[in-house]
Amino acid sequence: MRVASALFCVIILLQGCAGTVQQPATERAVADAIGCFPDSWNRGDMVAFGHCFATDADFVNVTAAWWKGRASIQKNHAYLLGTIDGSDREDVTLPPQSYGIFKATTLTFKSTELRSLRPDVQIARVAWQITGDARTPQPRNGLLMIVITSSGGRSEIAAVQNTEIARPIKESLMWVSVRHASGLTLGRTDGP
Repeated sequence: MRVASALFCVIILLQGCAGTVQQPATERAVADAIGCFPDSWNRGDMVAFGHCFATDADFVNVTAAWWKGRASIQKNHAYLLGTIDGSDREDVTLPPQSYGIFKATTLTFKSTELRSLRPDVQIARVAWQITGDARTPQPRNGLLMIVITSSGGRSEIAAVQNTEIARPIKESLMWVSVRHASGLTLGRTDGP
């Protein structure tokens, strides 16, 4: 009788917990969330690009600009790809000379490694390559760390950290130190 009572209690507890268990992400939904990024980029469809992301997503780009929220991520990428009017700088955090720099680019995801943190949270490490950047004849390469969340059969990007693999120094933004009477100050320059 004790065994039956204990088994009954376990079954009741499991049923009560079942409603709080997160639904696992389907492989297809996670692949779609990751694939949405280069697909919409290469089509120049920044509305679709924005929908790859959760409304409260975060995106840190290769120059450490931190965009918070889908609208900011979408707007700043639209500016970079030149798919909006260049004079539309409201909520754009990029310098004016960044307008349209990726207009003729092709973004390719070369490899992806997935790690499941929970059934509804995945981390993807994605090696990328961009070709067609007018600022350099060589392809640019880097690594994205993407956090993907899933709910209700849909997966979307919750956070991105973008890291570029070093380009030759003359092609990349470099940091220089400038010494003056008040001490050491850091500044940026576009080249030597």
